[in-house]
Amino acid sequence: MMTPFWIASILLAIATINHNNNGIVQADILYAGIVYGTSRNNTPDTAEALAVCRKYGIRRIRIMETDDLAIQSLRGVGIEATLSIKDEDLPGLASSYEAVKSWFEISLDSYIPSEIVVNYIVVGNKVIPGPNGKYVLPVVKNLQRVLTDKNLSQIKVATAVFTDVLGEVFPPSSAAFSEKAQGDLIPLLQHLQDTGSPIFIDVYPYYYFEEGKIRQDFATFSTHKAQYWDKTLGYWNMYDVLVDAFFWAMEKRDLDVKMVIGETGWPAYGNGGLTTPELARTYNQNFLRHITAGQGTPKRPYTYREGFIYSMFNENDEPTGIDEKFGIFYTNKEPVYHLYFPYPKKHGRKGKSEKLFNTTG
Repeated sequence: MMTPFWIASILLAIATINHNNNGIVQADILYAGIVYGTSRNNTPDTAEALAVCRKYGIRRIRIMETDDLAIQSLRGVGIEATLSIKDEDLPGLASSYEAVKSWFEISLDSYIPSEIVVNYIVVGNKVIPGPNGKYVLPVVKNLQRVLTDKNLSQIKVATAVFTDVLGEVFPPSSAAFSEKAQGDLIPLLQHLQDTGSPIFIDVYPYYYFEEGKIRQDFATFSTHKAQYWDKTLGYWNMYDVLVDAFFWAMEKRDLDVKMVIGETGWPAYGNGGLTTPELARTYNQNFLRHITAGQGTPKRPYTYREGFIYSMFNENDEPTGIDEKFGIFYTNKEPVYHLYFPYPKKHGRKGKSEKLFNTTG
């Protein structure tokens, strides 16, 4: 009898099949991933986190605190990483190209690409708008230059923002970047567009539900009929509203930047009946289905999107609050709830699912 853990991946693959000149079928695979941070004392260290990833077939990870332990732990494990530059390091790195080059050579140069697979380096996390926002673009430019000089231009440099950089999101077509954000954000987006790099955005329908602005089914992808209309565009979930609002805000500035969902998720505990393992599972399961279905959003239909579920570990020793309760694993490395992922519809396997992991054993 197969164990519940025999399957490969927490997070699905979108694969574009092609053939090389020898007739061998190859897959160009796009995975969703998981966010890993070490902000709490009881969080398993990076080596332990990567062991969990390997056990459950997790193929991509976004590491929020990129330090020497993280880099050493990533060596040779074959897990695709999105790395981070800490907010507090931005002022020093923004001073010169040499400062960024030195950071890269000390931290990463010896291991990329021979031992570590890196897809993105995220410069700062939600520092725009804010006092450190002015440092993001200089660091992004110089880091991309370092990567180009070292023939590593396949690694893209980005930053992450929350959807609060927008004003009103209802209707999505009315969205625009806030006055506080646009001074640092617009030039950055222009650079990202010019270099083919993405913007990471954090999308949390949960908070709109918590504030009573939307219904639970609209927040969790649980209704499949349009509940809200923006002219001719019908919306059946809040995630699409937020993603399209960002696209509309960019369009008003003649920008079209690739978007990666840097974080999304739902807390399993911490706020009564609004936060249960079942609701968290429902949101994350439906998010995975949504981004692999190829249906896109009302404004951008028939598209796939990369995304990271927040977060890897639940801080189960914290008695109150929800920020520590988004994890899909407890800190003892056992699952909080079970998930399934569907095959992408482009494979012609519509409706078929595989078990990811099962808390019931």
